[in-house]
Amino acid sequence: MDTGGGTAVHVKLRSLSRTSRLTQDQLPTERDFDPCIGDLDAQHAWKTFGGLSLEHAREKFLENPMCYQEDFMFMGGKAFAFYFPVVEGYLKSVPAGFNDHDHEAWILSRGIEAQFQGVDLAHVRHLIARVFALADFVQGNIERFGYDERERNCVAGGWSDLVCHLKSLDASSL
Repeated sequence: MDTGGGTAVHVKLRSLSRTSRLTQDQLPTERDFDPCIGDLDAQHAWKTFGGLSLEHAREKFLENPMCYQEDFMFMGGKAFAFYFPVVEGYLKSVPAGFNDHDHEAWILSRGIEAQFQGVDLAHVRHLIARVFALADFVQGNIERFGYDERERNCVAGGWSDLVCHLKSLDASSL
C-alpha cells in the first residue's frame, strides 16, 4: 500500500524544529509517562515500562503483548517516542502463520494514532515517516496480523485510519 506521504510532507517534516528527544542514556521520567499527573492509565504504563532500557522494554513487552499493548496508547508522548522501537520491532517480527485472536496490531494502530493528537504531537511528530513505513509494512504483510479475513480487514482498517489521520494533520500543527 502506498501511503502517499509524499516528498513535500517529508521535506516539510525534516525542516521543522525538533522538541528535545531522549537519548538511549536518558530514560523517560515518570512525568514523561504521565505529563498531566494523575492519569491512571499513564501510571500503569509507568509501572510497566518506567526505568526500562529499550532492550528490557522489548523483553517485557514480548512476555505478554496482549497485556501491554495499551500502555503505548496512554504513556505520554516523550515516553512513547522513546519506546516506539519496541512497537516497530514487534510488528516487524511477527512471523507468518502466527495468528491469534484479536491481534495486537489493531490496538497498536489506535495507540499510535492517539499519540498524534493534542499535546503529544510535539513529541512524536519526528516519527511520522517511520509510522508511514510501518503502516506500509503491516498492510503489505497483512496475512501475519489476524486469524481470518475479517480480523485482517479490521487490522488493515486501523492502519488505514492511522495513515489518514497523519495525512490530515494541518501542516501548521506539524
